Amino acid sequence: MFALNLMLTDSSVSGCPLTDEQMTNLCNKVLQQQSLVSLQEIDCVELSVQLLDTSAMQSLNLEYRQRDAATNVLSFESSMPVLNDEEGGSHRVLGDLVFCPQVISSEAGEQAKSINDHWVHMLVHGTLHLCGYDHIESADAETMENLEIQILSSLGLSDPYQNQPVS
Repeated sequence: MFALNLMLTDSSVSGCPLTDEQMTNLCNKVLQQQSLVSLQEIDCVELSVQLLDTSAMQSLNLEYRQRDAATNVLSFESSMPVLNDEEGGSHRVLGDLVFCPQVISSEAGEQAKSINDHWVHMLVHGTLHLCGYDHIESADAETMENLEIQILSSLGLSDPYQNQPVS
């Protein structure tokens, strides 16, 4: 079993209803249920979380995805190799999750979901991206969405894709 080091970047942006402990527990649950990243020999997994306002998120989305609009979450997978310390422990940096609370809050309202439930979904979704899951191709999207549904169901949350407009 590994320890998760969730690093929350200091930010003046607020709006996330999840506590650090809740985010850590959710990320742990995702990491235990995903199958693309082997964590059997890993002692510590690290990922960072940052909250941005709509303007900063729009800039990042334009730079990295060529989409000129703010989005709910961006995931930046790390390419760092597994690090080994002097005591023989291993450390894996998964990457960075960047959230836009204003977009997430707006989407929750538009989709008639609780803000908390939508945040949980976005954290699960982003963490799966850090593990290598994607939704560009329809078969990959189905795999990723099914895993999201399974994880969210285990948390007592309903299918976030049910009755949603196709984007």
